[in-house]
Amino acid sequence: MAVCYFDDKYNEKYDCQYEVKKDGIEITVNYDINDEIPEINGVRTFRTNTEFKKRDILIIDYQTRMNYRLKQAHYCGHSEVFGTPDGGYKTKFFSRYYFFDEDYEKLCDLQNGENIKKVRVYSKIINELIGYPSLSREKNENEYIIKLKKKTNRKKVKINKNNVESLIISDNWTSQTNHNINEINIKLNGYIEIEVEKYINYEDVYSYVNELIIYLQLLRPCRVNINKIMVEIDKRYSGLWIPIREMEYKNSYIDSSVNDDLDKFLLNCYDLIPYRNSKNEIRNIPYIILETSRNLEDNFLMFYRFIECYYKKQSIKNIKTTFIKYGIENNYRNIEKIEENIENLVYEIISLRNHYVHEGYYIKDKKLYIAFPKIDNKANPKNYIAENVDVEWIYERTKILYKIVIDIIYKDMLNYDNYKFEKHF
Repeated sequence: MAVCYFDDKYNEKYDCQYEVKKDGIEITVNYDINDEIPEINGVRTFRTNTEFKKRDILIIDYQTRMNYRLKQAHYCGHSEVFGTPDGGYKTKFFSRYYFFDEDYEKLCDLQNGENIKKVRVYSKIINELIGYPSLSREKNENEYIIKLKKKTNRKKVKINKNNVESLIISDNWTSQTNHNINEINIKLNGYIEIEVEKYINYEDVYSYVNELIIYLQLLRPCRVNINKIMVEIDKRYSGLWIPIREMEYKNSYIDSSVNDDLDKFLLNCYDLIPYRNSKNEIRNIPYIILETSRNLEDNFLMFYRFIECYYKKQSIKNIKTTFIKYGIENNYRNIEKIEENIENLVYEIISLRNHYVHEGYYIKDKKLYIAFPKIDNKANPKNYIAENVDVEWIYERTKILYKIVIDIIYKDMLNYDNYKFEKHF
């Protein structure tokens, strides 16, 4: 059984049991939280869950040799146990943020979780993109030599923007020997380290990691899988677990979207689409490239809104009334495959958007009224009713918007004329 301490009160030890879950750590402590309720005229009044103060909890587990510091753990129930050797009062807490380290003394100094200077993100995709800088191999007639460098080559990329001072791209390794089966396991770990200009705290780390995930997804979609996050505080590294969004992950190999090295691509992204301090269309990028598992109608509106925000911000002549037509003509690369009249297609998309926004997603009898701009304040004679507005009809127009959005991101925002984004909504 592990033991734990609340906040920085290291003279008060409690036995506990804990479980590392998908979304955090749950811990049950041999502790009566009722003692925290003040008595009023000799009576303790009932408190709701949110009235108990949040606390840091240091867990020391001598059996697993891994220790945890839960940040701002909140109360989530207590009970009284009778008739068992370990009976008594038990209180349960849960935290979505925690530090971890084999050396518990490092965790004792992390009461505030502030003064984070570097955030190191480990992922298999990094080795896919940079290879294995710490590994070298030699082969001759008599020997096959594997060499592992203790100090690997670290590629440094100066950013100097949006509180990111630089990126370090490299890898390190760990080894484990199993004498029982005569086996040596060597694990190579690629990482990108984000060095910030001004210190951040543990709650800020998510936004920096999420920004990096977005950029890696643009470079090699569906291959981003975060293995571990380490942070440097006072020149010492400790592990940090934070809630990270789940992403679609494919085991099959996927080509990079552009023909550019990782360092150059990331520099381009931090410079041209700085996500954390941006507004409008840049803030919508994650919903385009990461989270497209919504229903078809929601995707349609998201793509439409992205195109509208981007073109209106550019203030191109006449763009405010014809941005869908402009997008088809300038950012839809399969325009020659459009069999329909482009003007009709434009107002079908606009009319579908207006129907969704003003009347909802239901389309009665699969018929949609297509409205063109009025002439002298009268209905346009080009107006008509589109028949068979079914899932396939809507999907084809949604796909056009999606391809326009992707082209805007790569060609107009990131300045890549040649790209291949292998992900579909």
